[in-house]
Amino acid sequence: MSVVCAAIKGGEIAIACDTQISFGSTAVTSIHIANSNKLHRVNESIMGIVGWNTLSDMVDHLILTQPDSFKLSSRMDIYTTLLQLHATMKSDYFLSTKGKDNSQPVESSQFNAIIINPHGLFEITKLREVNEYRQYWSVGSGRQYALGAMHAVYSQTRTASEIVLAGVAAGCEFDQSCALPAYVEVLKLQGN
Repeated sequence: MSVVCAAIKGGEIAIACDTQISFGSTAVTSIHIANSNKLHRVNESIMGIVGWNTLSDMVDHLILTQPDSFKLSSRMDIYTTLLQLHATMKSDYFLSTKGKDNSQPVESSQFNAIIINPHGLFEITKLREVNEYRQYWSVGSGRQYALGAMHAVYSQTRTASEIVLAGVAAGCEFDQSCALPAYVEVLKLQGN
């Protein structure tokens, strides 16, 4: 899997990701693969996606062919967008919605992501939950390490980019599915 971190501080919002892609037990780093960046720009937002690599390809194709479908400025805008994209991903991209657990309440979209934009920091889950965070968050297999690192440095750092880079570095240090270098993007928060 991967690690994607986002943080808000000092009027800016930053997002960062590791650059390892795994194919089963084979791990490929950015030295060998050109499409190792897990950050996807769409309109005024940046999405950091973790999960199957084919889902990143789907989202990239949707961004390329239907950029106006991505309305991401609020929690409910994101939720509405996810409902529409899920239907398209099933019908046009043959998304398999089966999860590991038969007791899941809805079909899975098969990926987790963080979205940042001038309006805030949002997480989407495989079941299309949308959560909004005030300071920082992380998704992916390195998330627990990243959250601990971001918590430890949040009050001691001046910028959001320093916080997310600490999170990605911790995820890469301790999770075998993550590797440096990191990609980082920074936006200005609305009203600052």
